[in-house]
Amino acid sequence: MFDNPKEEFKFYLMTYTIFLLCMFIVIFFTSCSNSNLLSNNVKPDSTHYSTIFNEIIDQDSITHWYTKLYDGTHWCYYHHKYEEVAKSVRR
Repeated sequence: MFDNPKEEFKFYLMTYTIFLLCMFIVIFFTSCSNSNLLSNNVKPDSTHYSTIFNEIIDQDSITHWYTKLYDGTHWCYYHHKYEEVAKSVRR
């Protein structure tokens, strides 16, 4: 097909460049840039009742999410930090 190796190289280089450009255009225009799942915008809210976490609302009306409920220090999945958990005695 080609008599000159330089011409063949140019042809394949241009073909490869056009292919990469087309792939970039397709990926760019079909990306999920507006999705909250790819960013850190996903936050739990108190209207969502999870089947994994125990949702607790404390005396200050602040929502907390724990996986286990007993007295001690637990990881709060809502606030992303360790918190002290204790039973409240109602009188």
